[in-house]
Amino acid sequence: MNGKLMIVENEAGTRLWMAELLRSNGYEIREASSFHEALRLLDREEIDMVISSVGMSDGSGIELAEVVKKRRPRTRLALMAGDDVEAHAIKGIRSGADFYLTKPFAGVDLLETVQNMAELKPEAARIDIDGARPGWYEFVITSSEDALIRLQSFLNAILKNVLDEERFWDVHFAISELGRNAVEWGNRFDIESVVKLSIGIKDNAVTIKIEDEGDGFDVRQMLQTLEATPLPELEEKRMAESKRPGGMGIRVINETADRLIFNEEGNMVLMQFFAGD
Repeated sequence: MNGKLMIVENEAGTRLWMAELLRSNGYEIREASSFHEALRLLDREEIDMVISSVGMSDGSGIELAEVVKKRRPRTRLALMAGDDVEAHAIKGIRSGADFYLTKPFAGVDLLETVQNMAELKPEAARIDIDGARPGWYEFVITSSEDALIRLQSFLNAILKNVLDEERFWDVHFAISELGRNAVEWGNRFDIESVVKLSIGIKDNAVTIKIEDEGDGFDVRQMLQTLEATPLPELEEKRMAESKRPGGMGIRVINETADRLIFNEEGNMVLMQFFAGD
């Protein structure tokens, strides 16, 4: 068994589909159709993971997340919703929820989210909201891939609401690649160090700022090397240096972003993507 997971969903058909899919993948499932039924199950059993709809007739998934994290801090929880996504995502982070799924979602997305929950190390995956106003959000995360994956599940929900599929994946890749660079190469996975990630959404533009606490690097030299070196040679060189295979993120982002600006120290990047017509 992969762990005991409770599904909290008042729509019976959706709950049944989720339960059958997760059981067939080795999870022990408990089902609740309401907020109060979920609380009763939590009182009776040890639950490893919870995936809850935000909207319920007798409470909300946000409230449930707050209760779960207060009673059982190590229980992982994901929220799912299909409306008012931006507000729910921010409230979800504040409630202590670990992940977010936008309805409707495919089975592969559900399985990926549950696997991420199962593998999560909560102590190394803190997300704090440093500032929030409509259209602009500032986050501070610990220097771990778990924290970055957590944050991206909430950001994905917000971005899918404002971008078409092609542009969404451009932005998703940029956040994933340069966020990981900040965690891995900037802060060297030191969870005492933090990465600051801000995102702004206004009119047809998405702006992302990522800053780490590392020493930075020579951006001009790196970009010149990327432009001058054939891809196979660069791949071989990076593998010899024990760097991630490929590692061509900045080259790709330089082509897909409408603006890509690094600070002089090389430890902060500002990107802007226009949504198009």
